[in-house]
Amino acid sequence: MEKTPPTRQQLLALRAQAEVIKKGLELLKSKREALMKEFFNIVEESLELRSRLTELLNRAQRDLERARALNGFEVESFAHGAKRDISLNIRVHNVWGVSVPDIEEITLTRSLDARDISPIGVRAEVFDTAKQFESASDLIVKIASKEIRLSRVGEVIRSDTRKINAISEVMLPSLDKRIRVIERMLEEREREEIFRLKRFKAHKEALETV
Repeated sequence: MEKTPPTRQQLLALRAQAEVIKKGLELLKSKREALMKEFFNIVEESLELRSRLTELLNRAQRDLERARALNGFEVESFAHGAKRDISLNIRVHNVWGVSVPDIEEITLTRSLDARDISPIGVRAEVFDTAKQFESASDLIVKIASKEIRLSRVGEVIRSDTRKINAISEVMLPSLDKRIRVIERMLEEREREEIFRLKRFKAHKEALETV
């Protein structure tokens, strides 16, 4: 079965399709650029929070060991009495059409009254140590929220990069090649038509002079 000869209408349609794809590609690149800025901002924030967490945990661990040395069983009893269940809420934010999860920040550090534990017989350093570990828990929740967002944004960046590469390296070159082929065929056909018209005109003029 013979292929349908290319037409100027097909050429115009392919050119229009190429323009739409190029505009989509630019939007996709802009989206990726915005997400990469978001990604590196989160990385910077996460590194800062992790540094603060490491420092706080080191200090809290030293204070815990000191409290154990001074208070012994009292520390373990206090720790069991301070146990509680914690619920976390996850919200979803929209960043360039991407649903990015975010753990809602809550304050885990409690005041003395909020602990519902009698302070009688408990030394101050035990409360201070507990407060430091609760502050560390606050940071852990913040870090978890940042790293969940980091993972999601990173996934989308990788996906968009694959799409951009496919469009730039495969789709558009293939489309441009088809356009060039049709342009050459149409130009060749036009030259042949002009040549036929010139021959017909010359033949007609020769007949008129007889």
